[in-house]
Amino acid sequence: MAEENKSQTQYKREPAVRLFAQELSQTTVAVSKDQGDKADRFAPSYSYSPTGARINRVFIVGTLTEIDEIGGDTNFIKGRLVDATGAINIMAGQYQPEVSGVLRRLADKLPAFVAIVGKPNIYKPKDGGSYTSIRPESVQIVDLKAVEMFTAETAKRTIERISILKKAISDGNGSEDLKMVIAAYNPNIEDLKNMVRIAIGKIPPNTNIQTTTNGDGGGVKTQPPAPDKEVSKEAAKAEQPKDQNVISAHTLLKD
Repeated sequence: MAEENKSQTQYKREPAVRLFAQELSQTTVAVSKDQGDKADRFAPSYSYSPTGARINRVFIVGTLTEIDEIGGDTNFIKGRLVDATGAINIMAGQYQPEVSGVLRRLADKLPAFVAIVGKPNIYKPKDGGSYTSIRPESVQIVDLKAVEMFTAETAKRTIERISILKKAISDGNGSEDLKMVIAAYNPNIEDLKNMVRIAIGKIPPNTNIQTTTNGDGGGVKTQPPAPDKEVSKEAAKAEQPKDQNVISAHTLLKD
């Protein structure tokens, strides 16, 4: 009992990593904790994204476009979150009653801007393929300003990861995590940069030839119109890089 209390005390909740939908949907590498190590059973498991993000929890903001009840008595709710780069599914079940309640209340108010924090879930069926979704811990309605701020900061952080990844590839060095990412994804730096360019409106969607899948195996979709006409007008203005972080992302993309 004392050992269990010690483990729980040492456990710290992992900070959520900001990711665009395209990168999260293409995340297929997961490293599980050692189930045989009882003293470490509270240790988090991680997924690794194509840019080298080490993910225990993810933070993503976009447009919620679909909500469906699935599974009959299992009480699962499936949602679809879309941003400029692509789409990702969210799956809430009986162990996320608050999130399920929020999604049910939003079902007749779509599309809606939302911010989601949750755990990535990577499913690999026996017949091949990989399907990534989010098991949400929280879903909150946000406004266009929150979407803009998320896009700007996420673009900056993604480009920073890409720069580190590029150096690791060119030098043949890097951390063990990065070596694993490079071996698993054989990342194309220009495609990863294009994802950011799409996110900040520098190039049109669907520029990347590689971005053909998302969390449910379907084609990548562009972000739908904002919830109302006024927001749509503001979204059009938002294509210009007003935010300092977006300007920084533009600068980093030149490297």
